[in-house]
Amino acid sequence: LAVAWQHDAEWKRWEFRMRPGVRFHDSALLTPAEVAGAWQRLNGPQRIATVSGEWLVIQSERPMPDLLLELARGHNFIFHLAKDGSVVGTGPFRVTEWQRQVAPSSGSTSSASRAPSGDEDGTGRRLVLAAFDDHWAGRPFLDSISVEMGVIPQQQLIDLELGKADIVELAPDQVRRASQSGGKTWSSLPVELLALVFLRDRPAVQEARLRQAMAFSIDRAAIWSVLLQRQGEVAGGLLPQWFSGYAFLFSTPVDLERAKQLRSEVSATQRASRGPIKVAYDFTDSLARSVAERIAVNAREAGIAAQVAPPGPASASGYDARLVRLRLVSTSAPTALESLLAALGETRSLRPDAPATPEQLYAAERAVVDSYRVLPLVHLPQSYGLSERVKNWMPRRWGTWRLEDVWLDTSSPAASGERP
Repeated sequence: LAVAWQHDAEWKRWEFRMRPGVRFHDSALLTPAEVAGAWQRLNGPQRIATVSGEWLVIQSERPMPDLLLELARGHNFIFHLAKDGSVVGTGPFRVTEWQRQVAPSSGSTSSASRAPSGDEDGTGRRLVLAAFDDHWAGRPFLDSISVEMGVIPQQQLIDLELGKADIVELAPDQVRRASQSGGKTWSSLPVELLALVFLRDRPAVQEARLRQAMAFSIDRAAIWSVLLQRQGEVAGGLLPQWFSGYAFLFSTPVDLERAKQLRSEVSATQRASRGPIKVAYDFTDSLARSVAERIAVNAREAGIAAQVAPPGPASASGYDARLVRLRLVSTSAPTALESLLAALGETRSLRPDAPATPEQLYAAERAVVDSYRVLPLVHLPQSYGLSERVKNWMPRRWGTWRLEDVWLDTSSPAASGERP
């Protein structure tokens, strides 16, 4: 939406000239004042957005060297509230239907609304988009897009094979099956971290040597090769190799002898008093269960008492560690690492007064890895299965979709059946 920009020598003041003639989905004209209002609602008072003539000005007391990459994140989308309170944007598609699953309360499990409102709270289940005829870059090829959420991976693949869906997410262990059956697949670069995170308040994992022993016991290569079907790459650090350039400096080989030695350094009394280490996972993800079980088996091979926590709320299962999957939120390494650290509960902050150097990023990662509070396992790609009628599917290599470029070949034999 910006056609020109500039900043001062200290990176504290940025000025943007907005693209003329852009309209919101309710036909309202985009102005620098509208952009400033959207920015302020999303970012709070730490960074102030004002208008100077035709320019949008963003100022902060701290340097903002990565502001351009930060603005490209989905979190900073430009919107305004329509008269009915719904959120409208300027993109190539507009929202025509939004069904949402509301958190259970007084027996209520779900409700539906026509468009997402700024004060609604819930998880989307179905989203319908329609082409925006007045988009500044021209109308997209597709007339509409229907997105069904909360569908388990197995059902998604079945829907694709039966011609009920055009694009589905594929779990790592489904990519080979989809390809072997003659379907079209696409995978991004590794953009998601699968890691084991130890809870700070659990007595069973307070001993650093025990966490380190767990790290040496895990056979990451076997998890990657067998369970994940060689999708992505083994991880020793938080950021993948293609992103950081230094991930190879983190070692990942299994060392059972070293793990047994570290375990033996923890007294039997301490181990007995703390009980087995319980590993939790997302019980809706069958692949996560397999990985958690493999971690527990590896730990027991090193003499560490470990077991998979039963499905259910954390308060019920009382877990000590959990499997997490965290996606990179930005193509800016400092921003992506900052977000990972926050999601992992780490208090370290990058926020340098100038663009972060690879040495600074490596030092921040090394501090986390060496604490053995977080054990990186694998970096996974985003993978999708495509029907034969999907054409011009060209997302960015890190996984960002570009649906405005996609079109459908309705003359294809595979296009039989009713689909949006």
